[in-house]
Amino acid sequence: MKFPIIAPLAASILPIGSTALCLLPSDAQTLSTNFGKLISNYSNKLANETLTPNFIDHSESVNTLIDSGGSAPQALLGNTFSSRAQFEAASAAQPAEPFTVKNMWYNCDTITVRWESDQTPEPVVGISVLHTDFTAQLQNPSLFQIDEVWAEFDSGAWLVNLGIFKPASTKKEKREVVFEA
Repeated sequence: MKFPIIAPLAASILPIGSTALCLLPSDAQTLSTNFGKLISNYSNKLANETLTPNFIDHSESVNTLIDSGGSAPQALLGNTFSSRAQFEAASAAQPAEPFTVKNMWYNCDTITVRWESDQTPEPVVGISVLHTDFTAQLQNPSLFQIDEVWAEFDSGAWLVNLGIFKPASTKKEKREVVFEA
């Protein structure tokens, strides 16, 4: 089956003189919003629309959380998830968490997201880099999907919120810093 609309549509996405397909502002916005919804309002349908089947996630922060409460150690520098199926299985078992995209920047194929999860007692902030692939899945909200993520966040705050890590002091007072010459 041929899709005669794809060629003109693809051509409209190409920058002048380019052969690469690039994200449009609407693609970057949709994918960054959907990335947040995978944390705050997860569904397999959303994961299938947003992530490629060969999706890979790298996050020392998530690996730290897994190591702190899971039954099997996860290598800090190893992949967190090596496929969309692995991500779906783990995400479906997690409670929803508040997630707000604070800033989003993008280029032709990559989106950088600065985000906050307004948890208690400690808010968690992070940065995620989303690499995309032009998949031309017409039924999806974007013609691009996320194929790889690098994410880091304040896993210490997340561990406090889970009750796994208990700080020696909960005082919110300012520490004195003394510089000596």
